[in-house]
Amino acid sequence: MGKEFRCGYGKFEVKKMLKNYLLFGLVALFAGLSLRAYAADDKFYSAEQKIVELKEEFNLPSLSVAIGLNNRLAFARAVGYSDIEKDLEANTDTQYSVGSLSKPMTGLAVARLVATGKLDLRQPVSDYLERPQYTSKFSIAKLAAHTAGVPHDTPERDLAEFIDVKDHQRPMDAFYVFDKHPLLFEPGTGQHYSSNGYILLSAVIEEASSKGYVDYLSSEVWDRLGMKATELDTSFAGQESEATYYSSVNKEGLHVRSLDKRDRSFLFGGGGFISTPTDLVRMAQATYGVGYLSVEALQALSMPVKLRSGEINEEKYSLGWRVASVKLGKDDKSWLALHHGGVTDNAATAYLLVVPECKASIAFATNYVPGQFWRMRGRITSILKEYIDIQSCDRWSFAQSSVDA
Repeated sequence: MGKEFRCGYGKFEVKKMLKNYLLFGLVALFAGLSLRAYAADDKFYSAEQKIVELKEEFNLPSLSVAIGLNNRLAFARAVGYSDIEKDLEANTDTQYSVGSLSKPMTGLAVARLVATGKLDLRQPVSDYLERPQYTSKFSIAKLAAHTAGVPHDTPERDLAEFIDVKDHQRPMDAFYVFDKHPLLFEPGTGQHYSSNGYILLSAVIEEASSKGYVDYLSSEVWDRLGMKATELDTSFAGQESEATYYSSVNKEGLHVRSLDKRDRSFLFGGGGFISTPTDLVRMAQATYGVGYLSVEALQALSMPVKLRSGEINEEKYSLGWRVASVKLGKDDKSWLALHHGGVTDNAATAYLLVVPECKASIAFATNYVPGQFWRMRGRITSILKEYIDIQSCDRWSFAQSSVDA
């Protein structure tokens, strides 16, 4: 029996799913179920079918997707294989490397410190860290928005990830991947995306919280938001539930396994976590309104940081998130959107989109990086739009356009 027939939902399973859907519709009508319940089921099957189509179109070993509405999980589904060779099917508990989606997690940790009065975003990083020597030149907000000038691509990173593989215990232990390199520009005059800068920001969290970085995320982010499957990507993490990663597709059309010898723990808040889409949409709940975070902290998440010139930074980056807008209806009205992607080269890609004013979010993860992977993000966004009731959305009264740093 071929892989296509057995893989999650093949053509046979899709036909069976649609048949069951029609049967459910007849039962619903005769049983007098509400049209609202029927519509919810309609959305579920539509989303499920689109996920199967995405998996096939992008030739993914597996694809996991979750949707959050208000404070509940509205949808979670995984199709395909977490390990092709072992015939292990992916499920909603399968963990994936989420790459730079570690940055929004770190942004929430910083926002939590702001909300609890332990951190001021305008403070210079040197108030918490004496090294590297340039930490007096930029604020925490500039560091978080990638406008500090900390370099990203350094040769030491490849050494840490592929050669000198070891579990890193503290962010400071990983400073060697960037601290001997000068800043790329005068802080506040430009923007350069830097995962190394988020290693530095992870160390700020340690000093401000008087806890280990991972300990603080565990107690103040993961535990509080119900994120039970998220952890630092050490050699002992994800042994039961993490997906096997694939780097390419060979001439025979078969997926090729990625390198086994690899360390991502050195990146900490820059890209060092494994998680699930279900956990990611639970994380998104922190952005929905005042409660977990203060008004000031929510503003920091939803407003891009300005450069010294007064212009908003090029990527519209805030505190660990990219800030955008999304149209939900047929009119020209746009809604605030927070989003971020994560790519672990030759291994995995993930994405999270949040519409805070509608208390809605969607996330996906897969164990392969397909060509033009970014096209998946727009398709995933269209699935979320089907779930959002615009009438339930509510404009934030405290929203502004940008924040000085």
